[in-house]
Order: sequence, then structure tokens, then C-alpha cells
Amino acid sequence: MAHLREAGCVFAEDEARILMQTAQECSFDRAERYATLVELLARRVAGEPLEQVVGWVEFAGLRIAVAPGVFVPRQRTTLLATQSIKAVQSVKAAGRGVKDAACAARFLEAFCGVGAVATAVSRAIPGTQIHLGDHDETALGCARMNVGPRAHAHLLKTLTGLPQTLVGGFDAISAVPPYVPDSAAKFLPREAVDHEAPTALFGGADGLDLVRGLITESRQWLAPGGVVLIELGSEQRHSASDFATTLGFRTRSVLGDDEQTAVLKLRLSR
Repeated sequence: MAHLREAGCVFAEDEARILMQTAQECSFDRAERYATLVELLARRVAGEPLEQVVGWVEFAGLRIAVAPGVFVPRQRTTLLATQSIKAVQSVKAAGRGVKDAACAARFLEAFCGVGAVATAVSRAIPGTQIHLGDHDETALGCARMNVGPRAHAHLLKTLTGLPQTLVGGFDAISAVPPYVPDSAAKFLPREAVDHEAPTALFGGADGLDLVRGLITESRQWLAPGGVVLIELGSEQRHSASDFATTLGFRTRSVLGDDEQTAVLKLRLSR
């Protein structure tokens, strides 16, 4: 624990407990457990995110697998997961959805990373047809493992790469696109900058390049009555909303408890 404190870990006691638990889960042999703990501790002290060190993160009551170098789901994204679950539940209640799957909803997590939101939706509403999209093959592999073998994984650039058979077929599209402005790199924790891909963090001069791309491309993929849900910074929601309105969307936003993030909800005006 002293090593963690010296390394600047604010929650050293909690992290020490998690590292010891992980080492114990790796082996029943005492010497092997100790060697594993030493290795895990060294990685954490060197600055690697705890979640990448132990291989998982707790998210919305679930254990989500992560891998070295991938984007680690943030706890603030539980708001997006909750709103996504509500959106899919409303599809089920209305009797809409994929007709050949007993009116199951079709859900896409774009920019899915390790698929934390899709996993939460899948666990909350069994039978939902889950699609995952990301440009990072390692993250996409984690996402498929987290959601399960029935998930449909797509290697995408924003939404480009989805099969044409899915045009007009998604009841809900949720995403955490990279939305950190390029100039804000100096304000991010070093462990994020050093151990997560820049393409998972930064979204251009105002942070909204990929948000705008997602809004633009989502129009052709939404089913009638479908909704797009996007996590972004609370101060960015007005610009993103104005842009969406010009493309024919009705918009509403929900602020997170920290008031630093928001979920922007978009529906096409038909």
C-alpha cells in the first residue's frame, strides 16, 4: 500500500485490495500469487490504469473486461447506460422492433470501446439484438466478450462499415464518441494520455468532430421512431443540439449528477 501512496494513488487502500484480490484469483499457489501481485503492483506504480492492470472495471453493477491500451469506461457513462435501457424498454413496450425476433429491439453501441453500455442493455433486457461498432479491433474483441457471442461486431469508421441490410433498422443508437477538445490534453490524467489511444479521447478543435459525424450518419440507420443517445460535455450540448436541429432532429438533453457531462437525445422529426 505504501508503494501505491508514494505513486500518488488517491485510493491506495481500495486499489491494494483489488490488486490482492486479482492476484488471488490468478492462482491457488502462494508463491505464484505473490509473484503476480508484485507484477501487478509494479504496473500500477508505473502509471498504468488500475482497470487495465487487473483486466476489468466495475460498471453499473457489472464486471466489464478491459485490455491494456483500450479506453476504460468511466463511471459517468452509467447515465448513458440508464438512458439507453429506458429507450430500448420503450421500444419493447410500444411493440416496435425487429419483427423476426419477436419484436426485440435492435440496439447499436457506436464507438463502443469495450461495450460497457451494450453489456448493460443486454443484461437488463435479454433478447435485445445487440450490435457493436468501433475502429479498434482489440476493444471490439473485449466488447464482444463482454456482451456475449450473440452480439454482432462491426469494424467501423463512425458508422461507415455497417451492412446495408441494417439501413433504417436501429431502434436505438448510443455512443460515447471521443469529445475532448484537442487543446485540453494537458488537463487529462497522465494515465489516460499515456495508456489510452488518442483516437478514443480527442474529438477535434471543439471536441465535436466525431459527434457531428455520428449525428449526420445516424439518420439513414434509424428505424421510424428510433433515438440516438450521445454522451458529451455539458458545455458542448448546445452546439451539438443546434447542429442536430439543422438535420431534422428533435433534441433533449439530460445532465449528469456532476453537471459536467450530459446525454443528448435525438429523434428525427417525421
